[in-house]
Amino acid sequence: MAEIASDVPKSNQTILGLYVTPREAYEMWKADREGVTILDVRTLEEYVFVGHPEKARNVPLSFPVFKRVADVPTQAGAAGPPPGFKVKPNPDFVSAVQKVCAPTDKILVLCGSGGRAAMAVNTLAQAGFTNVYNVLNGFEGEMVTDRTSADFGKSMKNGWKDAGLPWGRNLDPDLMWENAR
Repeated sequence: MAEIASDVPKSNQTILGLYVTPREAYEMWKADREGVTILDVRTLEEYVFVGHPEKARNVPLSFPVFKRVADVPTQAGAAGPPPGFKVKPNPDFVSAVQKVCAPTDKILVLCGSGGRAAMAVNTLAQAGFTNVYNVLNGFEGEMVTDRTSADFGKSMKNGWKDAGLPWGRNLDPDLMWENAR
């Protein structure tokens, strides 16, 4: 397990200091399917349309908010969110997790690439959870930085999908955010 913070990008570091690779997370869950929760903190849209690990529970950390910004030029192909994009925290995040997990339960948190998962781990730690891991590189993975690659600029390296782990777009209503409240 990647438990040394110096090996973890600063944006993915947590106050608990618990980290696993996607493969390690899958093996932990496979060894104890009843005792380990995979928590996907991406938006419901990402969970549904991009896909998710098998049996992952969706509780979004935040929700996207779009507001049209007039007279702000956008660069074609520019990385990052468009002008006017913001997120608002999910006010029910902790209470939704508390409904399905006890503070000492083993929770494996993932997002797209690890940053939101780190924020979610910290939020849960501040609420008294003690056994919460950041799944490094998340579902989609790190950004491809090789400019010669057709995948340059896309997040698709070293994540859950790239590791060849089980995932899909099948929807279990009991695991979806819209039915968690």
